[in-house]
Amino acid sequence: MIILGSSSPRRKELLSKITKNFTIMNPTFDEREISINEAHYAFEEAYHKALSLVDKMDARNDCLITVDTIVVLDNEIYGKPKDRDEAIKMLTKLSGKTHQVISGYCLIYRDNVNSDEVISEVTFNKLSKKEIEHYVDSINVLDKAGAYSVQDDESFHLIKKIKGSTDNVMGFPVDEIKAILVKYSLV
Repeated sequence: MIILGSSSPRRKELLSKITKNFTIMNPTFDEREISINEAHYAFEEAYHKALSLVDKMDARNDCLITVDTIVVLDNEIYGKPKDRDEAIKMLTKLSGKTHQVISGYCLIYRDNVNSDEVISEVTFNKLSKKEIEHYVDSINVLDKAGAYSVQDDESFHLIKKIKGSTDNVMGFPVDEIKAILVKYSLV
């Protein structure tokens, strides 16, 4: 059985592009245990999420997938904002600039641990204060790294261009995960 170690509806939706045959477990790892300045923060988060669930899986038959996604601009990590003001500050800094979206993943199957980071580049349009405030007041941004989601872009036009995987920007590197699942004949 494939286990998605995540409570994210976006990750569930993206894994569904690969397979419908999976179950969900919520990781018990406290994200505050890792320093936000960790060089490979997204990878560390995904790895520790997996460790929090590995004892709950059948090591002979289950495949566990965990992912964490961050936004990075000028070596500063933007996770999920804690409130409206922080979300506005994040989006103001991202406005008109190119940043990286980094998803770290950890896939455990039998005695194999597959983990890596996938990087996409996102360039924002130049946004006015009014546009940013309207976006923050219209969308629940508190559960999104960098205070935005690519799925909302059609209505709000935050993004000028994406270089790399849009699925990765959504928070789940579909192509990389699918390649591993195919390698193990799990899909």
